[in-house]
Amino acid sequence: MSTCDAVTTRLRRGVMMLTILLALLPEEHKRLFLEFHRRYESRLYVVALNILKNPTQAEDALSEAMLKIIGHFEDFLKIYENSCEKIGPWAVTIVKNTALDLHKKERRNEALDTDWDNPAREDTESQAAYRYLVAAIRTMPETYRRVLELKLVAEWSAKEIAQATGLSETAVNNRISRGRTLLQQKLYAEGYEYERR
Repeated sequence: MSTCDAVTTRLRRGVMMLTILLALLPEEHKRLFLEFHRRYESRLYVVALNILKNPTQAEDALSEAMLKIIGHFEDFLKIYENSCEKIGPWAVTIVKNTALDLHKKERRNEALDTDWDNPAREDTESQAAYRYLVAAIRTMPETYRRVLELKLVAEWSAKEIAQATGLSETAVNNRISRGRTLLQQKLYAEGYEYERR
C-alpha cells in the first residue's frame, strides 16, 4: 500500500469514527467535542503511535481513548470549564494509558515461535520427551501457558518474564509454580513420572 493510500485509508477511518463518536453525544456537546477533536486528534494519534509503533494499532488506541473520553464527558466538561488548557494533558493521559494497555495485551498474546530449538541431546528418546513437553505446555490454560513457555522453553528469568508480560515478578513466580503443578499433574495422569532434581 502506498503512503497516499495509507493516508486516505486513515482519513476515511477517522471520519467514520468521528461520526460514530458524535452520534453518542447529545446535540449541545457535539460542537465542543468537534473543536476538541480538530485541535487534538493528530497530537493524540502521535502519542499512541510513539508507544505502539504501528499505525493501525495507534488508530485503534485513539478510537478507544475517544470512546473513554465520551464515556467520561462530565469530567471533560468540568476540566474544560475550569481550564480549557488542561484538557489536552488530560486527553494525552487517557490516550497514553489506552495505548499502554493495548501494548501489554498484544505482548501477552504473542506466542513463541512454533519452531522451538530442541535441546542439544544425542538420543531420540530425550528429543521425543522434549517435544511432548512443549506440546503439553501449549495445551495449558493461557494464564500459565505463556509464562511456562518463557520459563521452561526459552529459559527466561522471572524478571524478564515480568517485563515482557507486564505482570509483577510475584505474579510471574506464582503462575510458574501453579503452572508447573498443573503440568506435573497432567503428565502424571498421562503416565509420565516426574523426577525432582
